[in-house]
Order: sequence, then structure tokens, then C-alpha cells
Amino acid sequence: MYDLRLVSDMDAAHKFYNSHLGEPFVRGNVQAELALMPASKATVADWFAGDDRITVGFYHRDCLVGLASGVIASTRGTGFLSYICVDPAHRRAGLATRLMDELESLLLSADGVGKLEAVFHNPVHLPWFIPGGNGDYHPCLPGVDKASTLYLLLKNRGWRDYAHQNAYYRRMSTYEDRPEIAEALARLRADGIDLTFYNSAVHYGLVELFDNINNPGWKAHVMAHTDRPIVVAVDKNALDSDGRALVVGYTGPLSQDGTPARGNFCGIGTRTDYRGRGIGKQVFCAMCRAHRAAGAEFMSLYTGEDNPARNIYESAGFQVVRSFADMRKE
Repeated sequence: MYDLRLVSDMDAAHKFYNSHLGEPFVRGNVQAELALMPASKATVADWFAGDDRITVGFYHRDCLVGLASGVIASTRGTGFLSYICVDPAHRRAGLATRLMDELESLLLSADGVGKLEAVFHNPVHLPWFIPGGNGDYHPCLPGVDKASTLYLLLKNRGWRDYAHQNAYYRRMSTYEDRPEIAEALARLRADGIDLTFYNSAVHYGLVELFDNINNPGWKAHVMAHTDRPIVVAVDKNALDSDGRALVVGYTGPLSQDGTPARGNFCGIGTRTDYRGRGIGKQVFCAMCRAHRAAGAEFMSLYTGEDNPARNIYESAGFQVVRSFADMRKE
């Protein structure tokens, strides 16, 4: 009755994907909770086809009724789960389990792959609508939604959580600093620390800041986009021989994408010897002000459940809209 095959027909995969985008937090559906955004044929082909992609599907009378896909990342020793969904008319027939059986087997048989993961490191980024956000969105899934039946399916297959991520969201049109932000900034300025946009002619130490906080990923991204505004905190009492002020905190680079306009966010960091003074909160609030002034309609981001940075986001009015688990099977 059902035929399990490798899927090479990306027209069929594209039609299936866009026909099963789902609604947020609807129970009893392997992946309906994702509320995924529609995608073009080229995008779906990029996600599901290629030498490092494995995509399997169930066919019923030559019609695709279930789809699962993953990525082989041999250099990381990992096979990533990207997507799984079964047509509602064909659920409760064990198709999701059999799709996972096949996909897991094929991923683990690839050279160099020793574990499976569902996590934000996946090179396949599926954008999704913010629940109740009227079209606002986030560009990738930072794991498996803990409210979904996919989460339960993986748990029952021996997948285990190794981290938890919260997705945060805020409309920018209503953003205003809390009164204590200005008061705290005045205290920092009295100590010689101020906020501005990065300018290599008058500031130094941005590269070294990333080394100090041990984040090479942010370093690569930010230093590749220094043409964009980067909010920095600088210490005017720590000048180099050219009279440039030391960068002690940052967030950015600032840019906007999509419709409605999303204010992008690529991390926030403070030099270890300057922490505990509220500098991170100041640069984050300055970024929110800059995004609002530039016309950003909303911001979305995610961070670890136990990351102290969540206190900064929550104090700025960001709210958790979904919670995810980073999952692994070895």
C-alpha cells in the first residue's frame, strides 16, 4: 500500500512541503506545530537535494504522503535531522516511525557520521511564523519544539536533550527604554564608558573582544560585516597610542531582512574584565533603539534556557514564544 523511496523529485517535495506548513501548537501531528513559512522550489531543492542530503518519502498510489530529510556533516561527525512530516490523511499508520528508521539508518551509514542531532547548527534553516505575530517570523528552528509530538517521537526513539533554547520576540514599534536605562548609562559615562557605533579610526580592540569571550563564530560573522552599524561600548580611559578608545562591549552588525522587516541580531558580548556593570544591557537597548529608528517592525532571537543574557532580553520586553530542545542520538 505504501512505497518507501529516496526522493529525487523536488517538484513533488516542494508541493508536499508547502501543503503541510502547519498551524502553531496543534496537537496530534508530527510537525504541524512548526507553522512553517512557504518556500520556493529552489529553496526546497537546496534544503532536500544534493550530495550531502538524504531525503526519503512514502508514496501512496505514486503520490508523496510522507517526507523526511537530513544532512550529512562528516566533518562534524554528525547527521542532522532537518524535516519530517506525514500527510494528515495517512497518519496513525506508523509512517513517521518508518521514515525515521530509514533516515537514521542512512545518515548513520554515511562515512564519518557517528551521531544524530536536531539543532540550530544544521545548515538547513526552516523559517517559521511567530505564534500570534501576524506574519512576523524567525529564520530558523533552534532545535525541536518541546510542545510538539515530534519531540515525543524522538524521545521514544532514544534521542536525548542536551540543551534547551527559548525563542524570544518583540514588536519594535512599541519599544521604549525603561527609565533605569538612562540612569545606568549616566553612571557608566561618569566612569568613561560610552555607547556609539564602531569606527576603526577611533576605536580598537573589537577583534580582541571576540578572542576574550572565546567566540570565533561571532568574530567571523561580525568582522565580515564591519560596513554595517555595530553598537559598541567603549572605554575612553583606555586609549591606545593613536588615541583610540577600547571596545569593551558590542552587539550587531545591524541589518534588516524580509517583509515585515525583521531587525537582525548576531549576539551580544562584554569583555570579561568589564562584566557586572550593565554594559550588555546598554548595548542591547541601544540596538533596539537603532532598529526601531531604522524601521524594523520586530525582532526575534533565541538563547539558552540557562544563559544569563535572557535577563537582558526579558528586561527589554522580549517574551518567550516557543521553547526548543537541542537533541542528540548516539
